[in-house]
Amino acid sequence: MQFDREKLDRGCSALGLSLGEGQVRQLRQYSRLLAKWSRRLNLTTIRAEDDIVVQHVLDSLSIHGFVSGPAVLDIGSGAGVPGLPLAIARPELNVTLLDSRSRRIEFLRHVIINTGIRNVALVNGRVESYRPPDKFDTLTARAVSSLDRLLKLSKTHLLPGTRLISLKGRLPETEMERLPATLRTRASIHKVVVPFLEAERNLIVIDF
Repeated sequence: MQFDREKLDRGCSALGLSLGEGQVRQLRQYSRLLAKWSRRLNLTTIRAEDDIVVQHVLDSLSIHGFVSGPAVLDIGSGAGVPGLPLAIARPELNVTLLDSRSRRIEFLRHVIINTGIRNVALVNGRVESYRPPDKFDTLTARAVSSLDRLLKLSKTHLLPGTRLISLKGRLPETEMERLPATLRTRASIHKVVVPFLEAERNLIVIDF
């Protein structure tokens, strides 16, 4: 199925976002490139552009109201989610997409060149060894690792004032139980509704 502009508009409206024509063009091009490149790189098993809009674009944008501050690090960005749709929908953000696989970074660079996105930086590496010159306000991670392992790997970036947003499907109660008591008191759980997606979505937000 092809890119559904009406579904994108209705979904963004439900999420409290309004996109300009340039942003819609960028998201359309991103969806097309993701569908095309996934045939050889297996970036996602979702290949129809219409499904990409719901399961990747709108799913990513559902967290926009939880982002704190302009500097965002997307850990294990893979196909660019949630960082790339966030960067397009909210151009005031400065988003760094980090992934350890060079072919994924190659895809993301191709998207940036072909869409003209200007507020995205790419890093080919692992979060535990990445040493940026400045701190990030928000860290995002979607389907990267268990929560306790994510915290361990990204600990050098979890500085005072930083917010971590972990995107989950069903609420991972076992992962929450494994957190130290001090972190459990800082964590908040938010059930989010992704337009047109009949699946459970939860965000775990931890402020440091």
